[in-house]
Amino acid sequence: MAAGTATLERPTSPAAPTARPAPARLIERRTVWWAACLICGGLAGLLLAVVGTLRGARPSRRRVLIVVWGTVVQAVFACAFAVLGPGGQMRPCSAAGEGGGLWQTARTVVNAPVSGAALLYAAGEGGEMYHCAANGTTAVILDDGFARAGTMYGTVFLTDQRAETESPRMRRLSEHEARHSDQWALGSLLAGPAAFPALYAADELFFPGAYNHFEQAAGLEDGGYDPPPDSPPAAGRLAILSVGVLVGYTLAVSPGRRRPAPVARPGPVPALLHEPGGTGAAEPAKAAARP
Repeated sequence: MAAGTATLERPTSPAAPTARPAPARLIERRTVWWAACLICGGLAGLLLAVVGTLRGARPSRRRVLIVVWGTVVQAVFACAFAVLGPGGQMRPCSAAGEGGGLWQTARTVVNAPVSGAALLYAAGEGGEMYHCAANGTTAVILDDGFARAGTMYGTVFLTDQRAETESPRMRRLSEHEARHSDQWALGSLLAGPAAFPALYAADELFFPGAYNHFEQAAGLEDGGYDPPPDSPPAAGRLAILSVGVLVGYTLAVSPGRRRPAPVARPGPVPALLHEPGGTGAAEPAKAAARP
């Protein structure tokens, strides 16, 4: 192009604005995510999800995958409970007038995934299932899948006890297990379906048998436990001592009690480095390297 010729520049079109999700769709996504976190982590999971959303933090891909799969698995087990639960005979396992009400219905719904998993296992083992008319629990008689005389999973009690359901012993045991079902539901509401078995296992590790606080809350005599001595076992005393030591150590090394680390200050710069060319410091090294 010849000198002095004016150049024509094409006007640049403004960049297209980034498409943002519609408010309604964004609210729908948040609602689904919060509901999934509530199902998997209870109120604690919901609280963490809401706080993270309000702070603008996006959950990691791994966390989303865990929550989604956990929700799907629980939905499948809940459907299994809805299908298998109505089967079985209705027997008067507890006294008339016990149980029922809004809490029993809520407990059944909250424990549905755990109960469905237990019923699937019992169906595979060919267990004999019957329902307790008053307290809303389900008992399955089979040969394994439980500890001691039986284990409660949600609202399903797996046991090998074949005594008469109308006997006083079975009535008291049924009420004991119904209290464990309440503990399952409370744990699931607060921190998800894995909360109660984790807490129970930790308590059983240090306070076994009749010393277990969950068994004491459910009624030791109703569960067939002998009242334990007043002093806890050696493992329990060791656990209390360990917790005390851990708390003391945490308080001792807390950030508020730490002394600030000394700040390293740079020393004076040798005058030789300020000479023009900056070669003064390199000459002795070259001279030492010569043979």
